Amino acid sequence: MKTPDTKSLFLIGLGFLVPMLAAHAARKIVGGGYKLITKEDPPKNPASLDVEWKEALVWAAVTGLVGGMARLAARRWLSETIIPSEGDDMDEKIDEIA
Repeated sequence: MKTPDTKSLFLIGLGFLVPMLAAHAARKIVGGGYKLITKEDPPKNPASLDVEWKEALVWAAVTGLVGGMARLAARRWLSETIIPSEGDDMDEKIDEIA
């Protein structure tokens, strides 16, 4: 394995950052939809005793599902690029980049 250069390290970082940003954006969109439908802000902390169980479970399930789907979509998109992402053989990807 070659020692990763600056470009490789940048692309590796990007490969971890893109799925996280996709999931965060998806959760923000879901929060906007929640507010539009319920006319209330989504729960900031579903584990809080101030949040009813039903609301906490629905919020956790929906945000988990949408966030996971966004992460998966981002990782599948990354797999078609030279940008390494979680689950890739990093040695092989670094060799491709260099």
